[in-house]
Amino acid sequence: MIGADDEPPRGIRSGQDLLCGAMFALIGAGALWVGRDYPMGTPLRLGSGVFPWLLSWGLIGVGAIVFVRGLLTDGPRLTGWAWRPVILITLAAICFALLIEPAGLVVSMAVLMGLGALAGDGHRPRELSIFLAIMLVLGVGIFIWGLGMPIKVFPWN
Repeated sequence: MIGADDEPPRGIRSGQDLLCGAMFALIGAGALWVGRDYPMGTPLRLGSGVFPWLLSWGLIGVGAIVFVRGLLTDGPRLTGWAWRPVILITLAAICFALLIEPAGLVVSMAVLMGLGALAGDGHRPRELSIFLAIMLVLGVGIFIWGLGMPIKVFPWN
């Protein structure tokens, strides 16, 4: 019989941390597998595979830490999925990828951020408009003018 002072049974103490840690580790392992043939280079002349390799191991390490934390510390339990954000963020990324060449950077960024904003709660049109304008100017400034990427700014360019 378990008394008031007895320790509760061990097991999963934070389902959200456990799932998050497993997801990070799996994404890191998948990235390691995808980049397995990338050239690593030498210590003096690093190849294009070094950064993905380091990032993948970083994800695996963070995933392991969060996973163990889910086993050892109390935290939030798993709840139902919030499907609206998952669907809208995925749709936003797909729309951006499909629109970037035919519609240009400004239109594709506006669609991306508009759909992303709908994924959250508490939409404030004025603040969203200001944020959108700042991000569009930064996007054009960095990618078109700064880096000289050959992307259309508008559909008619």
